[in-house]
Amino acid sequence: MTDNRDSRRPSEDLGGPAEERGAGREQQVMLLAGRISCVVGLLFGIGGILAAFLGGTTNVSVGAVGAALGILGYFLGSRRLGTVTVLLCVAALFFGLAASQGLIPGIDASDRILPDNEPAAE
Repeated sequence: MTDNRDSRRPSEDLGGPAEERGAGREQQVMLLAGRISCVVGLLFGIGGILAAFLGGTTNVSVGAVGAALGILGYFLGSRRLGTVTVLLCVAALFFGLAASQGLIPGIDASDRILPDNEPAAE
């Protein structure tokens, strides 16, 4: 046994379990990043719906950012959660637009109100 190789690292040969473990770990990191992205997108979507209900704001950019995070999560491997995130955020986007126009009963329109007669036409 005059071999100077370290026997604690037998997978340093050409290929081996260490490479397979590295690929699996990379896949796990991508999946975790996708899930985190989807959860943040879900929070944006829920926050957008709550903000429209409470009358605080009818900002649709929250729904758009949440949908973009859901798409990112979908491409990072979190397929079901990404799909749910995109669907919820698009629904929040439409809900915010409907609330801003006064189409939801009980929520006043936040869009600007135009006069009945155009001032320049008089």
